[in-house]
Amino acid sequence: MKSDNKLALFFRKIGKRLKEDKVYSRTFYSIIAVLIALIVVIIVSVSCSKKEDNGADNEISANSVSENQTAGTVDYTVPDVALAEDAYADVNALVNQYFAAMTTGDTAAITAMKDTAAQEDLIKIEKESAYIDEFDNIKVYTKPGPLTDSYVAFAYYEIKFKDISTLAPGLTTLYICPREDGSLYICDGDLDDNTTAYIKSVVAQDDVVDLFSMVETKYAEAIDADADLSSFMDNLSAKLDEEVSQAMAQAEGNTEEATDATDAVQEEQPAEEEQPTENVMEEQVTATDTVNVRSSDSENADRIGQIAMGETVTRYEAKENGWSRISYNGGDGYVKSEYLQAAGTADASAEQPQDENQTDNSQAETAGTTSLTAKGKVTIRETVNVRKSSSETSDKIGVAYQGEHYDLIMEQADGWCKISFNGQTGYVKTEYVE
Repeated sequence: MKSDNKLALFFRKIGKRLKEDKVYSRTFYSIIAVLIALIVVIIVSVSCSKKEDNGADNEISANSVSENQTAGTVDYTVPDVALAEDAYADVNALVNQYFAAMTTGDTAAITAMKDTAAQEDLIKIEKESAYIDEFDNIKVYTKPGPLTDSYVAFAYYEIKFKDISTLAPGLTTLYICPREDGSLYICDGDLDDNTTAYIKSVVAQDDVVDLFSMVETKYAEAIDADADLSSFMDNLSAKLDEEVSQAMAQAEGNTEEATDATDAVQEEQPAEEEQPTENVMEEQVTATDTVNVRSSDSENADRIGQIAMGETVTRYEAKENGWSRISYNGGDGYVKSEYLQAAGTADASAEQPQDENQTDNSQAETAGTTSLTAKGKVTIRETVNVRKSSSETSDKIGVAYQGEHYDLIMEQADGWCKISFNGQTGYVKTEYVE
């Protein structure tokens, strides 16, 4: 919120240090938690920044430019120039438009002003706007950026929250770059190491340190003077996190439903086109794993039950499409043939059908709750996206289809299962597996 660029990560690190080192640690931590959500970063501490950045940062070689920046003259030598206040009309116009869009939750305008805007960031901006009356007393302090006609800008403002009388001072750091047509935009994407180091050095300069210290003091004074503002700021971050999480979950659910429906149509093969050679028989077979029983020989068919690992059933037919027709609850059912073997075949799982794990699985299945097989496998209950990490906003690495089985690496307490997926580690929501 997710911006994941290196500059944002650096700002968060400095914010954490401020929490540990500053006199106003309690009150300032509150604004760090909330104003990071507002893309506000108060990042300067003389004892931290100067120590970390002393010396080498001014001697960076110019060997790369962020892919999000417009090509142009680049100079990574950090100039020792004073902060300029409201010195550039086009910079001021962009910053004022930015805060106006933040006030109204105009995500389309925000997207137009930035080189990148993640969905979660836009949702947070929209949710935050419900609490904001206006941004007042805006001032823009600038220093030259590494790219020609670019700026490292420090935008001061005072937020008027709804139903709160005292204004809350804040400061946000923006890297402003030119487009090919000369117009300006806010660079919020991935920055190369040299650009990140350049901005880091600018932030460590004395006048910038003083600016952040001034804002920190003003914020602490506002919090101390207004109990309502203090209480509001203490609770705002948690409220926003919850609202954004709910909105992201809803958006993710809608996306997955659309993806699942599309994938199901693509995977489905009309019955009249399937003319496999039948292998009619009647034999006793044993389940090598807990497996779903379906109403027809398709992963998209209705699930009518399960047979547990080690359970013996009668198979009437082994179809060439990889399914077996079995006797189930007085009628026919279908299971994947790969999970069946002839009764009596040596297999550790078949020889121990009554072990503790299997008993637990059977009881859980009877109760209709999520269960894991004794072998550490999971069965996909509904077609679902597989993610790179345990987050609905993480990259999708594939789709797990209903009825498929995967090795379970870990069932996490956060509602996700870590599985082995096509030779790599993937994550699926626990609610979609059994």
